[in-house]
Amino acid sequence: MEVIVRNTICPRHPDTHICVVDRMREAVLNGLINRITILSEGKETGTCECTSWPGMVKQTSPVDEEERSRTLAEALKCGVGNVLIFDCSCNIRPEVLHTFANLTTATVLMADPVDGGKPAKATVSQEGRPSLQLEGLGTASAGNYLGALLLTSAERPDLCAILEESDFLISWHGALGLLSRRIRLRSAVFSRDIHGSETVIEHRLAGGSYARTYLRMHAASGRRTVRKEAMGVGRGKLTEEIRWLRGLEGPASRYFPEVVDHRIEPYGVSMDLSYHHLPTLRRLILSGEIDEAEAARWACRVLAALKHDIHPGGQRPAPGDYVWRTHLRRIEERLAETASALPERQALWSAEKVRVNGVWLRNVHDLVTALTHDQKALRILTPSHLVRTHGDPHFDNILIDRNSYRFFLIDPRGNDGYDVAYDLGKIWHSVNSMYDLIHDGHVRVEAQGDELNYTLTSPRMVAFYRRVRERIRSWLTATGWGQGDPYWMLKVRLAEAAHMCSVMPFHIARDQKDTVALACYARGLELINSLYADLTSAPAPLDPWTDRKDAAECV
Repeated sequence: MEVIVRNTICPRHPDTHICVVDRMREAVLNGLINRITILSEGKETGTCECTSWPGMVKQTSPVDEEERSRTLAEALKCGVGNVLIFDCSCNIRPEVLHTFANLTTATVLMADPVDGGKPAKATVSQEGRPSLQLEGLGTASAGNYLGALLLTSAERPDLCAILEESDFLISWHGALGLLSRRIRLRSAVFSRDIHGSETVIEHRLAGGSYARTYLRMHAASGRRTVRKEAMGVGRGKLTEEIRWLRGLEGPASRYFPEVVDHRIEPYGVSMDLSYHHLPTLRRLILSGEIDEAEAARWACRVLAALKHDIHPGGQRPAPGDYVWRTHLRRIEERLAETASALPERQALWSAEKVRVNGVWLRNVHDLVTALTHDQKALRILTPSHLVRTHGDPHFDNILIDRNSYRFFLIDPRGNDGYDVAYDLGKIWHSVNSMYDLIHDGHVRVEAQGDELNYTLTSPRMVAFYRRVRERIRSWLTATGWGQGDPYWMLKVRLAEAAHMCSVMPFHIARDQKDTVALACYARGLELINSLYADLTSAPAPLDPWTDRKDAAECV
């Protein structure tokens, strides 16, 4: 990679040159950089840096901004490959060099506009930069450009053309503004991780409740990694996930990304995982890249791996209060969290009955109380033993490599205290609850008082998921998944209903609509009412495949 440094002084240090070579020494020794062009301030050239690495460093001293732009354009024309342009030598940071050296698309460095970005924003203010709005970056913050731009060979001529069209009189930030409108620029975010260390976030990822997840370059290993970090309520959960992943033996570990690094400290926990640039099963389905037969095959392969390699670990008897501890208490706690976050929906949370798509149903808290005191139902739903489970194997936590015909499971719950039905319930809430469609916004919701009406807006995808469900159902029957337990599917339906009734806090949008959260609650109401009706009306062991008709079947 080539580096061009536009200046060695700036408003942040107007009287002191910052040495480029000192800041790039490690990157050069590691082979990240093969050419450096330094445009020093003309009025005071500072120390000549060309002697440090003869033939690699070229240093000039433009007398004004016009000459600086001309010199920059000449350097862009003479070079080939990727070029990283720094506004000033003070913008050169080790994490930026490591990250940008491995990028393959035009990218600008921005300050973090969310929590953790205060140090970066302070840097912008201290440097006295004018507000800079770059279009198409997906950032809500103006003026948070942090003085680093990566261009590939394809974009070098675009920046040259912009400079030449203005006879080199356009300001540097003006040129960047035009460039952002002519080419596609990605943004990388300079931030600080949970431990206070500087980091560059290539891309924010969804990845586990209560955790911040993003793609970064791991400086120590030189590898692109997925960083997960958490504090407060998420600290214990992430600590358990680290322990769980590092404790996997050979056959089980091959289904999970490698733990590259981790830190567990009193105020925060972090983990770096190997990065696999692969689509999730959900994304392949919703993008139309695979048919229902292939989707079902992948789901069945995941279930087979869980059954044969994951679940056999850590078997032990289930406690008598398992249903309350694992499912019912979680529902109550998440309902309380949701009600606190959405007090304007109090009529919905507190109603004895809720009308869902025209059908009056007992509210969730009422059924949780009923189940807690229903000894027959608890005996049916309590498993004989617990196993090691993934805990969250829904379709967006399954990475698919179609070329090598393998998959990876991500974001495990990291808990050895569940039964096999817990994992299957997560699969079932993808194919039966239509959680994937709800999560991706393929739903409309109308809520008023104690009434909820929802409609899944893609009948084609509803039919697709139903066909996938039926293929998985046939495979489960053929392989004897629940052999020896006539109530195994009721346990799966409990897990599915509990998942849908407790997921709302993670989908609160605070936009006065909260479509996804309310749709999940409506679907959960249908599921838990259907389950309880079957439990209470069963005088003898039930056919585990007995399904009651509900609103999803009527879409």
